Amino acid sequence: MAKPNILVVDSDEGFGMMLKEGLENSGHYFSVCVHTGSDAIQAIVENSYELAIIDMALTDMSPAALIQAMRKAKDGMRVMIIPLIGQSVPQSIEALSINGVLTKPFFVGDLPDLIDEAIGRKRESRPVAPVRPEKSDSPKDEVVEPSARENEIDEVVPEATPELPPPLAVASVSSDTLRYLRANETEILRLLGDLNREVRAEAILLIAGLELIAHAGMLGRDQCQQLTMLVAQSAQAAAQAAGFLGEPAGHFGQSLHEGEAYRLYSLSLGEGIFLSLALSSNVPLGMIRHQCRQIADQLSKFII
Repeated sequence: MAKPNILVVDSDEGFGMMLKEGLENSGHYFSVCVHTGSDAIQAIVENSYELAIIDMALTDMSPAALIQAMRKAKDGMRVMIIPLIGQSVPQSIEALSINGVLTKPFFVGDLPDLIDEAIGRKRESRPVAPVRPEKSDSPKDEVVEPSARENEIDEVVPEATPELPPPLAVASVSSDTLRYLRANETEILRLLGDLNREVRAEAILLIAGLELIAHAGMLGRDQCQQLTMLVAQSAQAAAQAAGFLGEPAGHFGQSLHEGEAYRLYSLSLGEGIFLSLALSSNVPLGMIRHQCRQIADQLSKFII
């Protein structure tokens, strides 16, 4: 079966390209990204697309006008809408019989199901391998009596809290910077909240030295405090490695620890100051970096 061709229309070049890459990296689609409504209309006229994904934040023309122009150029053109963050699709757009909605943030792993539904394509389900029963060494007719221990109620032993590693010498942050960061905690929390709406993280931390300035996400304050210590020590160890390797800046500007289910990403905002995220590995790394840099630019005014 030929791969469907998808047109992404988004005035945010960074996000548009990340969505394009997410579609292509899934292995199910071809994709083209344009950043204006006029370029989208030209693309529809010149090429064949099974679906157009249009961001509501398009700047050069209204999404409603673009949808109507697209369908005039190609009858029955299927359209998926990306609504503004925290908002639903406007009634004026719903009245145009759109074929799907892609809300921010989203997981790349969800794209194939959402796209295929929008273009009306059924995906073949994978066959489930039969489960083979385990072989038993006991004869068929032998009745195995439970032991006395198996009849007892197991004692519940609370899990031990893992011990943190011994601290390293962490880069110091000036007292003036710390005071200024604390004084602007409300505004910093708002920025971290904006970032969390984009990436849906387990935890987002703004760290200065060993101090947790502000946090957002699903983890509680105590858990974020523990994670702060680990991130700060890891950053210092990475700085020592950078010095050993002769890194010109004397430290790494960003770091990434990646597992099967989660990523821990940190971006340096200054000496001893980090923006760190713990989040699902389904979120594209390019999206993480792009969104973090945008928030970092706004946080930089609080670092003196």
